[in-house]
Amino acid sequence: MRKYIISVFVFLFFLGHLKAQEVQKDSVSSQQETNIKEVTINWKKGLIKSKIDGLVYNIQSDPESNSKNLLEMMKKMPYLSVDSNENILFKGTGNFKILMNGKETQLLNNNAKDILRNIPANTIQSIEIITNPSSKYEAEGVAGIINIITTKKMRDGYNASVNIGARFPKQEQNLGFSLNLKQNKIGISAYGGAFLRNSPETENQNKQQASSDNLLQNEKIKEKGKGGYLGTIVSYEIDSLKLLSIQLAGNVSGSRTENQLDSYFYGQDIPWEKSFSDIHSKNNDRGFEVSANYQMGFKKDKSQLLTFSYRLSDNNNHFESSSAIFNDKANTQNQTTQNNENENNEQTFQIDFVKNIDKIFLETGLKAIFRKNRSEYASVPENLNNSDEYLNHQNIYGAYLSARYTLLGWNFQTGLRLENTTNKADFTSTSTAVNQDYFNLIPNVSINKNWKEHHSINFGFSQRIKRPGINRLNPFVNTANPYFEISGNPYLKAVINNDIMTNYSYNSKVNFNIGLGYSFSNKIDLKVSTYDPATHITKTTYENSSKVSRFGLDYNLNYPVTKKLTLGINGNSAVFLISGKAEGIEVKNNLFTYYIYLSANYQLENNWSVNSNLEINSKMPAGLQNNTNAFTGTSFRVSKSLLNNQFSISGYINNPFSKFRTIITETAGANFYQNSYMKDYYRSFGVNVTYKFGKLKEEIKSTRRKIENNDVAN
Repeated sequence: MRKYIISVFVFLFFLGHLKAQEVQKDSVSSQQETNIKEVTINWKKGLIKSKIDGLVYNIQSDPESNSKNLLEMMKKMPYLSVDSNENILFKGTGNFKILMNGKETQLLNNNAKDILRNIPANTIQSIEIITNPSSKYEAEGVAGIINIITTKKMRDGYNASVNIGARFPKQEQNLGFSLNLKQNKIGISAYGGAFLRNSPETENQNKQQASSDNLLQNEKIKEKGKGGYLGTIVSYEIDSLKLLSIQLAGNVSGSRTENQLDSYFYGQDIPWEKSFSDIHSKNNDRGFEVSANYQMGFKKDKSQLLTFSYRLSDNNNHFESSSAIFNDKANTQNQTTQNNENENNEQTFQIDFVKNIDKIFLETGLKAIFRKNRSEYASVPENLNNSDEYLNHQNIYGAYLSARYTLLGWNFQTGLRLENTTNKADFTSTSTAVNQDYFNLIPNVSINKNWKEHHSINFGFSQRIKRPGINRLNPFVNTANPYFEISGNPYLKAVINNDIMTNYSYNSKVNFNIGLGYSFSNKIDLKVSTYDPATHITKTTYENSSKVSRFGLDYNLNYPVTKKLTLGINGNSAVFLISGKAEGIEVKNNLFTYYIYLSANYQLENNWSVNSNLEINSKMPAGLQNNTNAFTGTSFRVSKSLLNNQFSISGYINNPFSKFRTIITETAGANFYQNSYMKDYYRSFGVNVTYKFGKLKEEIKSTRRKIENNDVAN
């Protein structure tokens, strides 16, 4: 820890020295004065804006956006953080929804990490962080909603950007582009990208202590992957009252993994037993989506809008694994092959109507979602417990009413959402079925007060639904590791999450945001692991047997010390109380957690900038029986902008003091204790290049109501 803190102090001393040199200069050129004025104007725009249901982070006002991708920028935004595997967390949880320009896209549902890493932050206008979603949103997505707003309102008929990036030694390369075009009544917005990964060999270790024996596994793993995505939105203004928009998107990705796994059993009454496994697996994913939104206005009442929406999405996944296992003691060799074909199809129909009645803004609508999930899985040699055809139909019917109004200087947003869910699952081989049918009435209340222009306070209460996704429902048993079996549970039920929150914001030259929140859920579906001493196999699945509550403090501060030096801190502290049953025994996993992200950015002359970050993550709960270890990271970056900020290039190094990082996951059961050590490359360096060109006179219009299915494929 000391070396990380020292590095930050050295960096800040360097910035202070640069500032001292700047003060000593009695004269500056007119060009330098112009650059300083531009920075000042950006800060006047305001970095953070408070809303009744959350806040807006203006990325264009953050100088770090010129050299970072969108995933890196999210580390410094209120209520957001990134875990050790670069997965986004919203108020400490991964259960939330990401939208783009208010629309759901399958690309961000299935592969958010790779796509966000491929988007230059300076091509994005702002991020809406919706902490208390209103009743108009689908009730799924426990923590909230992240809405990415792309850049708009330029000067000509089009704008575009191209970006290239590379990171080593993990050998990751990415290419992306965006395009906005408007001609008369037609607007087109397109985006796409591709990525390659070729991770060098790393080593993992797994240790398990049981009542009668012990297991030690050493693993060497190599992975290659590639993928691409493409999306477009076409908008057509039929006339001043009618607007049609169509969205198309598709993605493909694939990965291959090679594992060499050595397993050793030993104990007081058990002689040494060795087995060696050579495992090859591949995973291919492809999907597409199409949606249409038709919006109607009314001449007599401009506040009225009627919108009809339809969305179709389809995703196919193929998983294949082959294992050659040699048992040294028994002198036997077994060959096992597993295949799983998974298809997810979803259709959504929606009608929305909005209207002002006196000083009350009303929103109401109807929605129907039809989901079909199918899985065919088989193993060779055939295993009746792991060969089946699984079919799941989930239909959701919803209606909502939401009102927004002002009373005595306070802003209120209240609403109710009624949802009926039917869930039917069939298993061909066993001729068994699961039928679920339930109603949920979901309330929402948001209260907001703004005063003295820069101050804002919010209060809110909401309930959200966490329905189990296909990955948790799918009973396919993954036995790629012969001593660990992982499967879903088709009998899982939906969970209600309750959330109470308050937030204070001060947004001026200095931006300060602090929020308190308490959330709790009963009978939540968490992983449960059990160990069978007869077979030496640990089985993991999901069960509705746990209670989870979180009391958290989220805070964010951005302080422009000078016109060139900006310091920031983003973080949270929380107490997690997790309890449940595993093998009929009560288990508790209570933990205090914290996340701190410190940033320092200095704007040099001639459009150079330097940046440093320090990231501190505490130990985190990973389920009912699991915890992951703490870690600390640093990064340093130098960037240069050219051609009036149209062209930018940046070079960076992450974690120069540590070549590897060991991710430790602890799992405790009734009769076993397990430590899993994943060793991954931590030190990395790379370069990013972005080129933006073209201008737009005005934004491409979009319907104000769209389909937003706010669930997570968990």
